[in-house]
Amino acid sequence: MNTILKKIGLNEKMARNFWGIIIIALGGAIIYGLPYFRYDYYDAYLEVYNLTDTQMGVFGSILGVFGMVSYLFGGIVADRFSTRTVLTVSLIGTGLGGLVHLLPLNYTALLCLYAFWGVSSLFAFWPCCVKAVRILSGSGDQGKAYGFFEGGRGIGAALMASGAVIAFKIGAGQMEDQVAGMKATIIFYSLLTILMGVLTFFTVKDDKMEKSDRVTFKGIGELLKMPAVWIIGIVTFCNYVFTQLLYYFTPYMTEIIGITVTMAAAIAASKRWLSLFGSIGGGYITDKVGTGRMIFISFIIMAAGTIAMMMLPTEASSAIPFVVLFLIIYIFYNVNYAMTWAMMDEGAIPERLSGSAAGLISTIGYLPEIFCSVLAGSLLDKTPGVGGYRDVFTFMVAMLLVGAAFTVIWMVYLKKKNIKKPSAKTEAVQETE
Repeated sequence: MNTILKKIGLNEKMARNFWGIIIIALGGAIIYGLPYFRYDYYDAYLEVYNLTDTQMGVFGSILGVFGMVSYLFGGIVADRFSTRTVLTVSLIGTGLGGLVHLLPLNYTALLCLYAFWGVSSLFAFWPCCVKAVRILSGSGDQGKAYGFFEGGRGIGAALMASGAVIAFKIGAGQMEDQVAGMKATIIFYSLLTILMGVLTFFTVKDDKMEKSDRVTFKGIGELLKMPAVWIIGIVTFCNYVFTQLLYYFTPYMTEIIGITVTMAAAIAASKRWLSLFGSIGGGYITDKVGTGRMIFISFIIMAAGTIAMMMLPTEASSAIPFVVLFLIIYIFYNVNYAMTWAMMDEGAIPERLSGSAAGLISTIGYLPEIFCSVLAGSLLDKTPGVGGYRDVFTFMVAMLLVGAAFTVIWMVYLKKKNIKKPSAKTEAVQETE
């Protein structure tokens, strides 16, 4: 197997740890099924739990607030404690929260549940994933490593979302019982997340991870002085605004274009397969042309595509071109989402601080989780229909252009500091020393 992996361009280190990266990627997809599945069933979720758009947005803010508090400290945990333990506890805890969701919860109880998920799925889990992928690969293959990681997450999310669609249809039955369908979906996500936690415990071995120095708050101070950390954080911020608001393309399809809820959910599930083209394909290209340049191109294409979607007529005949544009945008969105983490290596952030750096960057970059969903919900409630959605999409375009500007700043920074990205050949030599 290693021979095949080397033939497709992976270095010795990444080829040796390839399946470990894939297992971590699958866990990184499955753990977010429960906190975010409400977007794929937006209208049904509103109806079942008797919610407004603004209340739906508050759930995202709750995740964001608890996530922001968690990321920084979670990054330190990722640099100090067992990778396997952190991943396992996070997955099983999130899955158990899903089983609690089956109870007849009111709005306040749902807020508490989303707060719990904000800790269980975000705390040390994400920094731990980012650090693990960086260490299990190598400097010359960072684009490919995060490409395969996000590609694996995309495949895992696609399979999971497709299974959820089937579970919803079976649960709803011929009577189209939304409540029963929602319960079936929650059971599916919960059991899958718990099983992934068990699988992670038995397959991810800590002895495969290189041990990093014990990180203290002094290490955080060192990171705060690095311009690279702040630039990556801002680029991540702009990209994550799009991540949070991307979900609103689904209700736009159902409410404005006229696509059925089931069909929109199926499109939302199928789009995840395209992460293979964006994440993995983008990873190979990035390792050749540079991370900043690739991310800049993606930001521009995403902005142009969103503007084109806004210009389409709001009628059924726009369904096909809207979906085509949506899928193209999603491909380049996956390029950005994966390659942003490759910027850590390109910016020469010390490997021993990878977990803490990921936590700090996440603290900055994932701030949109606090306000984006509430902002979108309030815009939709204030101006129902096309006007509200166009306000949301206009904000998305503005942030994409800001992101493009900061990738230009990034490339100027690298040139000024004369930071050169290690090649795969250099990494191979380091491996033998």
